[in-house]
Amino acid sequence: MGDEAIPPFSFSPARRWRIGFHVALASAATFSLVLMANYLAARHFKQMEWTADPQGNLSPVTLRVLSSLTNQVKVVVFYDRRGTLYSAITRLLNQFQSRCPKLEVEYVDYTIAPRAEQVRASYQLDDAEKGDLVIFSSGGKKKIVSARELAEYDYSGVFTERKVKLTKFKGELLFTSAICSVVDPRPARAYFLEGHREYDPREAEDQRGYLEFASVLQENNITVAPLTLLTNDIPADCQLLVIANPLNPIAEEELEKIEKYLALGGRLLALFSLHSIPTQTGLEKLLANWGVEVGRDWVTDSAQSKSDQPSHVVVTEFEDHPIVRPLRRSRLVLAFPRSVSRRASTPRSVDAPRVTELASTSPAGVLYKPPRKVADRKGRIPLMAAVEKGSIEGITADRGVTRIVVVGESLFWANKVIDLEANRDFARLVVNWLINRETLLNGIGPRPIKEYTITMTRVEMKTIQWLLVAVLPGSVLCVGVLVWARRRS
Repeated sequence: MGDEAIPPFSFSPARRWRIGFHVALASAATFSLVLMANYLAARHFKQMEWTADPQGNLSPVTLRVLSSLTNQVKVVVFYDRRGTLYSAITRLLNQFQSRCPKLEVEYVDYTIAPRAEQVRASYQLDDAEKGDLVIFSSGGKKKIVSARELAEYDYSGVFTERKVKLTKFKGELLFTSAICSVVDPRPARAYFLEGHREYDPREAEDQRGYLEFASVLQENNITVAPLTLLTNDIPADCQLLVIANPLNPIAEEELEKIEKYLALGGRLLALFSLHSIPTQTGLEKLLANWGVEVGRDWVTDSAQSKSDQPSHVVVTEFEDHPIVRPLRRSRLVLAFPRSVSRRASTPRSVDAPRVTELASTSPAGVLYKPPRKVADRKGRIPLMAAVEKGSIEGITADRGVTRIVVVGESLFWANKVIDLEANRDFARLVVNWLINRETLLNGIGPRPIKEYTITMTRVEMKTIQWLLVAVLPGSVLCVGVLVWARRRS
């Protein structure tokens, strides 16, 4: 019997065991490296945004709040998982958690989860708070954000398209505000002066109501209350006094209380309008003592007026001040504003109030003084000003530092107009500067929801279905069969 040919690829049992051992060892080493890489990545990571759409990016304000968080914050998403906003809330809180290890998030679907009753009892939820809530808590304090607050809708297509469109998601704004609320030990309270036909923060009427402006304060964790100075002093917990366009004179004893409040480091927001020109309220004289001149006039701007409403001035000229710095690429819409400027005779000593004109018209601005209807002055005309006294420039202001903001218009924060352009954002910036919340000065606006519609014919839809169901998987299968056949041959 001749020598048998030895197959070139035959292996002895010992060699097969040796190869198997090496494969097992390499697999174990690879698994260990992957496990180690994931362990390190979970503790040392950097999140990067690959999309040019800012929809998914957290604002600088939120990032500062999260990075400065030292207390543990518990978040309970008490929500129906089938809800419209559930996925948006989940994505946003995942972003929050990736930036801050101090956030603990729990998801409770109250429609199926047995823990729902425990959450109701633990957070003392009443009948009005039955579901679709996001609950923030820390150190015994809680803040509840409901689903109806989280979004803005467009109802214009209810009768034509039979649907309501989700236009804006306010999750980041409200969640960041809620975190600040539960970790900030200092309560904030704003009082609205009343008794002189001022705007009412409880009024829902379009033109004279300030209910929407009050909601801006509440979103920033500031409680709102009315104040009558004829029978009361300014309360000790008043962190902001709002005088929204008084149309009747303010009594001398009331002005004395306001002056005393400001001298002790109070914060004042004063608003005027075209309708208050005939009345000397007394507030103008008080502000003059602080270096602000409120003109008995009205202002137009032919270069910056709305085409359909020439009386509306579109403001784009902003100075370098923390209030208006974030508005450099935004616009405000004011209706027949009055001029508000720095008094020329204001002393420039170290302890004098520092007055900054915040915004003005374009060079085409025109100022009119009643009863004449001819131009009294042309050029850049200032429309609002900020006053600060008692702080060192560049150092955070605390109690004892007076801050005042004066605006020559008040209608632009009324319920019907506050959402024009950046009016609402400006309100938020003014309030946060006045009460010394420097961290929130850049503002967080609602995220616009981009909606894309793809229209396809029945034939195109069938083509897409066959492509996804048959062509793509079939191509992979064919390649596999060809490789198998080639190896067999």
